[in-house]
Amino acid sequence: MGKMWARSGVLATVAIAVAALAAGPAQAEAGRPGWQPTVLPLPAGADPAGHGYLTASNGWGEYTGSFMVDGKMQVVSWRGGQPVLRGVPDGFEWAMAQGEDGRGRIYGQALDYDSGADRTFVLDAAGFHLRDNPPGYRTFQMRAVNRRGDAVGMGFTDDPAANAAAIWPAGAGAATVFPLPPGTDNVIDIDDDGSILFSGFERDVVWKNGVSRPLADIAGFSYPHGSAIRNGVVVGFASNGNASQAVRWTTPEKPLALTGGEYAIDLNARGLTAGLAPVPGSFRGKPVAWRGTSPDGELKQPGTYTGYQPSHVSDDGVLVGSASNGPLDEGGVPVIWRFTR
Repeated sequence: MGKMWARSGVLATVAIAVAALAAGPAQAEAGRPGWQPTVLPLPAGADPAGHGYLTASNGWGEYTGSFMVDGKMQVVSWRGGQPVLRGVPDGFEWAMAQGEDGRGRIYGQALDYDSGADRTFVLDAAGFHLRDNPPGYRTFQMRAVNRRGDAVGMGFTDDPAANAAAIWPAGAGAATVFPLPPGTDNVIDIDDDGSILFSGFERDVVWKNGVSRPLADIAGFSYPHGSAIRNGVVVGFASNGNASQAVRWTTPEKPLALTGGEYAIDLNARGLTAGLAPVPGSFRGKPVAWRGTSPDGELKQPGTYTGYQPSHVSDDGVLVGSASNGPLDEGGVPVIWRFTR
């Protein structure tokens, strides 16, 4: 699975908040337990600064993202720690991987700079398979994919009130377009059972088969918003105007605080969660992990990179993300973190 940020402004906010707070190695250090980073090698022709995003995994050792290679944003996978350039669809200059299913199929969207045309795609061992956009919308954007390969996204028109949600079934099926649930404005994620996490104006909702279940407030914090959903569990945050609290909803009605956290980014099937913890007296946060609701330590700094963040939690227990010496919303180099005991 994996996904790019769907909520407007969240990626920029998190990228600014995350920075290195202690020096650390780019590779795991023997005898020092914790979340140790590995900066993955880039393929030949890649921008040395990366300027890309590691966003997805198949759950059993392959990690995938999109990086600038030979002047184009191209899909790259890492197998056994080595890069495999997957490319970009013919006629397009930009391909963003949004997720990967349990069979290793990659889902995303491609853009032609000259014409402005965009298409969603599935990438497998045979190459790219472009999907037709449903008629009547100026653009379609894929947001996330579940383990089965069902993808979810948004269709946009010139009238925001006419924007719609879309589901692409696993395989080559055409998209099904349907109205956004009342009070929502965007798609965030899709669970393995087909439940969809939608962003709302005041609170997010979990939607399935026409029924919306709003995320509940947690004591002292309101405006609950989710970042990811897996096995019915949602992680995200709530705020009170002065601070944010990282939250885990075991059901939409049952919020639990993630101890010491201000924002939760993603989780895997076993409940391993990545997010941010606040730093007193600073607007900069620090990347951390939880197992369930129990803190599981900070993510070590990748070498000398001054900014770093996880974006995805793989089912094999690896945290997946990027690092940079510039703004992280402009991308970085690929990094994975493994827990060393």
